[in-house]
Amino acid sequence: MNDSKKGTIFIIIAYILWGLFSFYWAQLKHVSSIEIIAYRILFSFAMCLIYLIYKKELSVFLIFKNKKATIRFIVISLLLFINWFTFIYAVTNNMIIDAGMGYYLNPITSILLGIIFLKEKLEKLQIAAFSLAILGILYYIVSMGVIPYITLILGTTFGVYGLFKKKTTLSGMHSMSIETAILTPLALIILFGVSRSGDISLFVGDGKTITLIVFAGLVTLTPLVLFAEATKRIPLIRVGFLQLIAPTMMLFTGLAMGEDFSINRMISLSFIWLSLILYSISILKGDKNDRENNKRLSTNSQKS
Repeated sequence: MNDSKKGTIFIIIAYILWGLFSFYWAQLKHVSSIEIIAYRILFSFAMCLIYLIYKKELSVFLIFKNKKATIRFIVISLLLFINWFTFIYAVTNNMIIDAGMGYYLNPITSILLGIIFLKEKLEKLQIAAFSLAILGILYYIVSMGVIPYITLILGTTFGVYGLFKKKTTLSGMHSMSIETAILTPLALIILFGVSRSGDISLFVGDGKTITLIVFAGLVTLTPLVLFAEATKRIPLIRVGFLQLIAPTMMLFTGLAMGEDFSINRMISLSFIWLSLILYSISILKGDKNDRENNKRLSTNSQKS
């Protein structure tokens, strides 16, 4: 199996997991969003550290000797933190559908970034798909009557995060080790602040709460590592379009949990789903530009 097919499989699995895990985080709505973020960071870093020790790959932290690489990873980590906090806040405050709409905006961000910064190209069918996706998002924003801040923050931060990830040469696990290491001091400060104003859920929560918190690292890392590995293997344009999988699953999760689903959302999603169908057809046809994007990606990887 070539890298392009592996990358496509990795990204599809990652997006399916992200869609399903929205239900997981919703079970922790009695815990503050900022406290959940701290647990995600700490348990993710703990898992990364165990992996690095087992593999004898702690030398990955020598990257901090490189000033340029360190600054890049600080930016990546901050983007990840903002995205995590916004998502957890939305999920734990009965705004899963709004979060899903944010991730519907992600593909547009990823595609635009791929075209502008990575010189990727769209074929005619993909241009049509992209246009439909834009119309769907614009209709949603206009029909809301207010600025959907949850949607916009989620839609932009992860798209930019994906662009920066493409420019790293580290493996998915190594990259996450660096990112969580950078965020760990912030997580400790958060938990210290929480302990000053009340009890820490990890110590006073019931069995279910503690179990969900402990597995926060695994739930966080699995799709992110798959995402990191996928972005190295496939064009950012494909990453963007396939990203529509996760918010679709979030949508159904929100509906299952009793959230409201308006006709305006349905109209907006009709445009977006049609966009995904058109892009899927373009992949099956093996469009010329898609092959060129893969070739350009392979060439850039060899240079780096």
